[in-house]
Amino acid sequence: MGDTPKRRVRRGAVAAATTAELADLGVDPTTNAQAAAALRLAAELDSSQSPKDSAGVARELRQAMAVVRAIAPPKERGDRMDELEKRRRDRLASTAGEVTG
Repeated sequence: MGDTPKRRVRRGAVAAATTAELADLGVDPTTNAQAAAALRLAAELDSSQSPKDSAGVARELRQAMAVVRAIAPPKERGDRMDELEKRRRDRLASTAGEVTG
């Protein structure tokens, strides 16, 4: 064991972006080890002082996030028809309220 002081790991922009992407994907880092590893790697990247170290950490983060994206549950995203149907329902509901009100 050396006498070198411990380096503080800080959460910066990369960690914040990774956290936001995990939330958008619907993957919880407390229940998914790969997501937790991605957060740790993001914090390491934010804290890195060496460009050489940053490159390796960034590569690992990219790989970890690729795995997380692959296992993330599919998102239900509406298409244009869903949007038009919602507008139609809203319009009909508002006109029904005017008639009865």
